[in-house]
Amino acid sequence: MKPTIVIRADGGTSMGMGHIVRCLALAEMLKDDFLIFFAIQQPDESTRKLIEAVTLQIEEMPITTDYAAEAIAFANTLSNEEIVILDGYHFNTEYQQAIKNKGCTLVCIDDLHAWHQLADVVINHAEGIDKSMYSAEPYTIFCFGLDYVLLREPFLQIKSETRKIHSIKKVFISMGAADINNITQKFTEALIQTKGIKEIHLMLGAINPHLSKLEQLIEENKHVKIVKHFNISASELAALLRQCDVSICPASSISLESCAVGIGLISGHTANNQLGILSGLIKHKAAINFGDFNSLSIDEIKDKLQGVVQEPQVLNDLVNNHSRMIDGKSKERLSGVFHQLTHAVKQGDLHFRFANVMDTNLYFEWANDDAVRANSFNQEPIPYENHVKWFHSKLESPECFFYVFLSKHTLPVGQIRIDKSGDEIIIGISIDKHFRGLSLGSKMLKMACDDYLEKHPNKEIVAYIKKENLASLSIFMNAGFSDKQEVKAHNMDSYKLTKKY
Repeated sequence: MKPTIVIRADGGTSMGMGHIVRCLALAEMLKDDFLIFFAIQQPDESTRKLIEAVTLQIEEMPITTDYAAEAIAFANTLSNEEIVILDGYHFNTEYQQAIKNKGCTLVCIDDLHAWHQLADVVINHAEGIDKSMYSAEPYTIFCFGLDYVLLREPFLQIKSETRKIHSIKKVFISMGAADINNITQKFTEALIQTKGIKEIHLMLGAINPHLSKLEQLIEENKHVKIVKHFNISASELAALLRQCDVSICPASSISLESCAVGIGLISGHTANNQLGILSGLIKHKAAINFGDFNSLSIDEIKDKLQGVVQEPQVLNDLVNNHSRMIDGKSKERLSGVFHQLTHAVKQGDLHFRFANVMDTNLYFEWANDDAVRANSFNQEPIPYENHVKWFHSKLESPECFFYVFLSKHTLPVGQIRIDKSGDEIIIGISIDKHFRGLSLGSKMLKMACDDYLEKHPNKEIVAYIKKENLASLSIFMNAGFSDKQEVKAHNMDSYKLTKKY
């Protein structure tokens, strides 16, 4: 049976559809390997259709602004087996705590970084973000930047060639499904007054409260072709963008979708949470920045647009930069993260056994892992024949202890070797690539050392760590290793640490 993911997100007039759209992108990436449910406060018909295009599993929740009470009620609908995804500005630390108390794995899509995160994984596909901007638990894994961009399938398909824009005649506008401040109308009026514009395509939501005003504007300006688009699919949107010369939208998901297609892009911001993506667009020279869309007048927009229309070649430079921004592999990266979560173990679930001859190939795979070799004193790949001979000799040695650590589902998590070398008892550790980032290393070290030192209370265990490997140093010190000394090991600057009974 497929693992279950429950996505908790809302969309509507006040908050727009951004949370829903990026969650749908993630759902599309994961739906082949996971059973996906959406939990949403009473979706309207258009929102329901968007979700049902990806999954038929929708759990309607009552409309409320008491999110503390909702968190408890929502948690009570869960077992402890689901992965829960939260995307919204009401899902603060208190809300997250209710989910974690249930024992669920938690993923948060968070571009605000405004409260302490209890999530196992945080996703923010804006550029220029780092861990220092977040308050989070030590176990939290961060997925930052365009390597993890949340784009729907049609926008992840790599383009075979870059388009050329010779003139600006067709313009696409999207200001979000709600567009409370009716920015769509300001840009449409400015475009109507801009020489050379033949077609204006408006992507609108049924929840937009200004539709009647836009209808009147269209009726009064029939000399320009103005087309309204409602509830269009991702593939239809991608095709529409390819037909147009310029996309005008704030720095939200639609701006990244525009970059993926490769279209002249005019962007800016309507809310502060868009500033991260906008900064990335500017960094990559991927958009013309009009700044705060809310504060621009029609005349200011018209002046800016006229400058772009007169020099369309500027847009070609933007399009060329788009192809270097998005490599189309975020699906593979995010799928890997979620598969890791399905195999994740709590530290209390760990147990170990001693290695046997049946582990020969498992240890060979671990030993030749790229990260393991990079952190080893000898970084050369290990030939299989050499490994077999060495491993079998160590299994027969009474001085060598191979600890194989397993999850509660008996999946191999990693290994620790405690072995006599000369006059010292040396320890080494490696963790399977699917279980890294879960803060398991120190627990494994404690468990292995406790077992060994109970059997050999007069011994001292020694660890040698390359000086640049600060992550490994932290793991060993958290496991109770001390007496740090700077030494040369295999002619490399290293630390030596020890642990006694």
